[in-house]
Amino acid sequence: MDLTAESRARIAAVTGGLLPEVATVDAGGLALCCLLWGRAEDPVAVLLHGNGAHAHWWDALVPALVPGWRLVVPHLRGHGESAWPEPPGYRMEDFAADLSAVLAALAPGPTALVGHSMGGRVALWRAARHPETARGLVVLDSRLNTVDPSLAAAWRGHMSGRRTGRTYPTRAAALAAFRFVPDEPGVAAEIVADLAHHAIVERAPGEWTFRFDRAVLELDGDGAGDLMGILGRLHCPALLMGGDTSWVMDADQRRDVAAAAPGCAIRVFPGAHHFLVVQPQAVGRALRGFLDALPRRRVRR
Repeated sequence: MDLTAESRARIAAVTGGLLPEVATVDAGGLALCCLLWGRAEDPVAVLLHGNGAHAHWWDALVPALVPGWRLVVPHLRGHGESAWPEPPGYRMEDFAADLSAVLAALAPGPTALVGHSMGGRVALWRAARHPETARGLVVLDSRLNTVDPSLAAAWRGHMSGRRTGRTYPTRAAALAAFRFVPDEPGVAAEIVADLAHHAIVERAPGEWTFRFDRAVLELDGDGAGDLMGILGRLHCPALLMGGDTSWVMDADQRRDVAAAAPGCAIRVFPGAHHFLVVQPQAVGRALRGFLDALPRRRVRR
């Protein structure tokens, strides 16, 4: 997949002119599109986006990390430019297997793992089960305990059993329909334009829609349930970032994480669940500081 001229312009408006390479990884027959930023010889951080999002959600943080870090940023299965599995398969084991394929192809050595929302769950799962490959872990506003059935029904119930969403007759109408879920005021216009541009696609003439497979919105999430119990299995430095008004990972859960993983640093920023695109400079600086401080070799705690 080559970036179109408009795609390049939207990205450059957010990154100050930096543009990614694009690579495709075969994950058990499923084609995963990945963005690659920075120099190949630099240490690697893998950035995993959230549910319903795409790899360009990290664009605004790139200037804080490049040069200095090689960023491997996949569109997760069923999202963005990556393929949809047939039949639908969006369990934790599916995402973890895809991540293993991406790492084997593009980052075979120890890496830092960074994930927002659903991507944070996948990053934690990988770091806990393959500690020998994790240099560090950063989780951004991920719900780590069991999905609340009432919340899941409220946010996802109307999509249960469906794969495609509403269509729009024009590209302009689809772009205008782009929304943050949950809502996130205060995002810069150029970031919104970049995210919206990469979120939509024309599936058929006059049928514009959002790229992700709605089958990912199962009521029990990724099926992995409560991940709080595996925090104690981490053997790498860890950082938790959250938005101060987020209900996804609220203050109570941040306290639970601090108790379960006493060595985990915690940073809270103005904003809600999508605080990383509200405060990209501050979040980027904090992320860069954590990554730069990681030991050259993985150490066990």
